[in-house]
Amino acid sequence: MSIPQEQFPNDPSAGSQSDIGRLVSNLAYDIDRGIAQEMAPHGLLPMEVHLLMICREMGECSATQLVQLLPVDAARVSRLVNTLVEKGLMRRRRLRNDRRVVMLRLSEAGEALTPEITQRLGELYARLTDGMSEQEVAAFSGAVLKIIANYEASAGR
Repeated sequence: MSIPQEQFPNDPSAGSQSDIGRLVSNLAYDIDRGIAQEMAPHGLLPMEVHLLMICREMGECSATQLVQLLPVDAARVSRLVNTLVEKGLMRRRRLRNDRRVVMLRLSEAGEALTPEITQRLGELYARLTDGMSEQEVAAFSGAVLKIIANYEASAGR
């Protein structure tokens, strides 16, 4: 689904505001495909990988926190957590003072797997940014963060 570079040779409109949605969509699709290929031996989907990495960073979190950090709804987060618990990569813990609240954390198997995930994702991202200078990567990251901030401000978040 990627757009070949040759479709935009020296095109001054390439990367213009009118192309942002399509370009970002293609980029997200290609990154997800790359993650899926890297994680195929472990049977993990890209969104499961993202959830595992967030849980690794946070240590312990609630499903509500995950909903705020992932670009999916609460029902999808619940299904992702269920799948990862079934795969033995996550575990649940109910709070004693409020049994309605379920805290999530990586299991021992999840903890053992995340360093490999981190390494493989780092290698994937290095391949994807091959030929880009540190300044180009920083400018790209800054632009993406600005777009996200603009969206959140316009959506009243």
